[in-house]
Amino acid sequence: MVWKRTVLALSVLSLLAVSCTTTDGEPSDSNTSSSSASNVTIDNFAFGPSSLEVGVGTEVTWTNEQGSPHTITADDGSFTSDNVAKDGTFSFTFVTPGTYAYHCEIHPNMTGTITVSG
Repeated sequence: MVWKRTVLALSVLSLLAVSCTTTDGEPSDSNTSSSSASNVTIDNFAFGPSSLEVGVGTEVTWTNEQGSPHTITADDGSFTSDNVAKDGTFSFTFVTPGTYAYHCEIHPNMTGTITVSG
């Protein structure tokens, strides 16, 4: 019975060690947000993911993967893109905590939210 607990404890520790490293095997620092980046795709007349949580200092990049042009426009006017054509991108760095709702000016039914914590 003791050896089963030991094996279980070692298995849990191994899983914890794996979850604390990046894909290149280096330790991850989940508190570092100043150099992080996140991506949102535009496809099938939708933002994906439609809701994203990031840290202060994160650059979010939207990539249009479909043929129709789109914009990325904050509801509060804090950021906006020009028309983004197929395979085009728009990036914005979030430096203030808060919740930012956004939409496509061309297709107003396309909406998303970025929540910035800091």
